[in-house]
Amino acid sequence: MTLRPHIQNLVANGFDTDRSRYFLLTVQQPALARQFLRTLLAEGWIVNAREPRLQTTALHAQQRCPAGIGFTYAGLQALELPTRYLRVLADHAPAFAEGAALRASHRLADTGPSAAALWEPPFRHRSTHIFLTLHADDLARLVTCSQSLQKMAGDAFALEGWAAPLDGAHLGGNKQQRREHFGYLDGLTNPLIDGIHILKRHQPPLEVPPTLQASGEFLLGHCNAGGYNPWLLPSEPAEVRQFFTHGSFSALRKMAQDTAGFDSFVHNQTLPPATVRAKLLGRWDNGQVVSPLPVALPQPASRAGLNNFDFHNDPHGLGCPFGAHIRRMHPRADPVVPVRQRPLVRRGIPYGPTAATDPTAERGLLGLFFCASLEDQFEHLLAEWGNKNPFGVPNPSTAKDPLIGNHEGDGGVFAIPTATGAQSQLSGFTPFVTTKGTLYSFFPSLPSLAILAKNKC
Repeated sequence: MTLRPHIQNLVANGFDTDRSRYFLLTVQQPALARQFLRTLLAEGWIVNAREPRLQTTALHAQQRCPAGIGFTYAGLQALELPTRYLRVLADHAPAFAEGAALRASHRLADTGPSAAALWEPPFRHRSTHIFLTLHADDLARLVTCSQSLQKMAGDAFALEGWAAPLDGAHLGGNKQQRREHFGYLDGLTNPLIDGIHILKRHQPPLEVPPTLQASGEFLLGHCNAGGYNPWLLPSEPAEVRQFFTHGSFSALRKMAQDTAGFDSFVHNQTLPPATVRAKLLGRWDNGQVVSPLPVALPQPASRAGLNNFDFHNDPHGLGCPFGAHIRRMHPRADPVVPVRQRPLVRRGIPYGPTAATDPTAERGLLGLFFCASLEDQFEHLLAEWGNKNPFGVPNPSTAKDPLIGNHEGDGGVFAIPTATGAQSQLSGFTPFVTTKGTLYSFFPSLPSLAILAKNKC
């Protein structure tokens, strides 16, 4: 597994902690900011994917916690990355170079209450330079580590933005039963990456055996599922090629969830609420995919069983409708999908109190996604698969993605096919999710972080 020492563990595996804290920072003095980065690396805060648990345990023993770090295009400019590197990014990653705020309306379907003009200040155009993440099981550890990092950065002299972190916490005490604010099981779907992960044997065997995804779907400088490597950069010198190799692009998307509106919608339909919830997502509340079989399958023995399936036995959407969230966002080997699957690594975490704790407070999801192409993966999923009638299937639905779509006007209708040919329809959609901001960052490899910190590009 030669990739593991080079990849930030947040990209490769994430951190199985109960809480995360995200800082959206602005560079005040480039030299001091690079010194801060050198110290982060020297003290082992940025964990790589080789034995991350051992690294995390060592950090905990020192009253620290694991971290990840990414940079916006404006941030790389602020850190004085040479122009030849910035030119490569502008040519090969235009979405990253342009930034999410300028692409919100036409590539992210963010209009109306989700429009970029209404985004929170750190998400506005060129407002953030560095995206720093911390991970721990308790808030006290995050607070202590935050104070240590701020002191390391010289308070506000190197970096600004420490006073307004984004805090997320998983809902539910059992790590196998974590849920998001709509009540669905969370964190079920993530790919296994060739060169980082290994395939395990499961007993009993899974319905669909797990497979390794091409590393080039998530890491620069590698071949994607089509056997193509857009980051070969044959005309660039070796040091430029090496800087981008093993890096990954991220999209941080803060989404407020209207839990009261969602619950009202579910209970105002003619079908039973549990069925409505299952058809909208494509899974029952226990995580089991909605099957066209007349008898519900028992819950698999492991979360791996909840993740490894396809839609080969549901070609007409009789179980999981074509418009359901999981069939849009992760179609797997769906026989109706004519093009590549466009996978994402998902590292999201809920934020805000539950509705039962404080019904008036804002709550939602800090969605964090990694991929090798923001244009072909993240943006395509949102604009084409999430907010249009995807794939050209015989789907009479006019609603967008029922959970995260930007429902406008009357919201359209969501069609539920049945074996008799008749169709149930759900209507009355409102925006259950409002975008509060999206941030594009580049997460370099560990060797490239060292180069950036020393300003020896």
